[in-house]
Amino acid sequence: MMSDSPFYAPNRATAPRQPTPGERLFEFLRGHDRFLCELRDHGAYRIEAQFWQNEEFVYSRRFETRALAVQWAEEERKAIAAEGTTDDRQD
Repeated sequence: MMSDSPFYAPNRATAPRQPTPGERLFEFLRGHDRFLCELRDHGAYRIEAQFWQNEEFVYSRRFETRALAVQWAEEERKAIAAEGTTDDRQD
């Protein structure tokens, strides 16, 4: 007989989730905004490249290999950096 309560018991205590640190790929500034890219290895669930802006999650994408994740992240970095170089002033 099991002494533990079932997983669906209303008063069952569980340990708090511990965040898994990612591998910082790069970070850069665009104006006053700080962008960060992290790689997270999910094992059988592939490699995820995450983008953060000013410590807030923006978007991510998963890839079969680390090399593809790094390649995509570098292209995204170039696109984000280029957005900050356009001059939107009307003369």
